[in-house]
Amino acid sequence: MNPKRLPDLANVPWITARGTLDPAKFPIEVPIRQCLDPSSEDFGHGCRFLGSMASHGRVDAGIFLLGLLRYYEDDLAVIATVVESLGDFHDPRCINALFAELRRVPSSNRTRTYLNVVIRTLARLPGALVQERFWQLAEDSFFSGRMRAKFAAVAEDVTRR
Repeated sequence: MNPKRLPDLANVPWITARGTLDPAKFPIEVPIRQCLDPSSEDFGHGCRFLGSMASHGRVDAGIFLLGLLRYYEDDLAVIATVVESLGDFHDPRCINALFAELRRVPSSNRTRTYLNVVIRTLARLPGALVQERFWQLAEDSFFSGRMRAKFAAVAEDVTRR
């Protein structure tokens, strides 16, 4: 960082004394604006930054991501980016929303990539919050045998962590 710029940044609340960014204090308007156009390359950057803000205690950022999940629900490629960003939001309502995606989106060749993103994101969340839910899905006849086996494998991996 340019030492001459540090004095200019001394009064910016989201810059720490060490000159690093504090996502918990960064204005949410900037990443929200980036998330308004899913065709923009800034969309992914905005979602990831909102995820970082959520992981630093900004519940409002996580709530906005959950809103994007519903707003763009018909575009699986777009919401895959949102889902990945939700992996840093350890709120029970987030976990409920992600597990609901596994029921909302039917498994097919077209949806497999998206469903795998949802499963990987859930697997990143704290095991105590997701393990039992994966075991329940592994026993649920609503899903194919292949999906139930995938859920059981994830539940075992989460158990070993």
